[in-house]
Amino acid sequence: MRDVVTGFYLNVLRSLLSDGSIAKTDSVLVVCGGPLDEKVMKEIGFADFVITNLDPGMANNRQDVENLSYDDKSFDVVVVHAGLHHCYSPHRGLLEMYRVAKKCIVAFESRDSILMRSAVKLGLTVDYEVDSVANGRGGVADTGTPNFVYRWTEREIVKTISSFDPVRPPKTRFFYDFRLPIQRFAASGRFALKTLSSLIEPLSSLVAAVLPKQGNEFAFAVLKENEVHPWIKSPA
Repeated sequence: MRDVVTGFYLNVLRSLLSDGSIAKTDSVLVVCGGPLDEKVMKEIGFADFVITNLDPGMANNRQDVENLSYDDKSFDVVVVHAGLHHCYSPHRGLLEMYRVAKKCIVAFESRDSILMRSAVKLGLTVDYEVDSVANGRGGVADTGTPNFVYRWTEREIVKTISSFDPVRPPKTRFFYDFRLPIQRFAASGRFALKTLSSLIEPLSSLVAAVLPKQGNEFAFAVLKENEVHPWIKSPA
């Protein structure tokens, strides 16, 4: 069975490293982060990284991704892994990441697809993360209110960045994968569902290859390059 915790996370960062979009010498800010992110940053080989979170139990540096205290272009790279959907405004969180990044932002979130919407209707996944709330925390903005799981599309990302930074055309990269939520199925207590998912999980790589955009693993990178629109005389 594939590593369902860090595999996709590591693969995306390694792909960006291999094509020169990011470098191990870059300064990295991780928002909505925690121990998993620290593990990945170290495994990749980043030497200069800061991990932030609203929950002081997850990170020593308390930051609200929707209102980051850092100046523009404070870090080379800004990363979020499964955190924007805990925001009151995921778009605002995304744009704050873009603002404080100098080279690139990388986000791991769920994609809005026909398959995911069908999975919600069938009860295989959820629109609100009720189970994420414990002791009055873990929901939207780390409150006791379960957060809505905001799912993205590629076009939506491009439009959002284009509106915020009209000087330059956004350069984006999208990544896809598919994995069954085995742990959630197991916790549901539905024996048939657990058994079926265990049998078809090895086929997830095939599904990802044939129908990549229907997978439940989605990541995107937005690169901040110097190229500007032809009607702009110089970068703002």
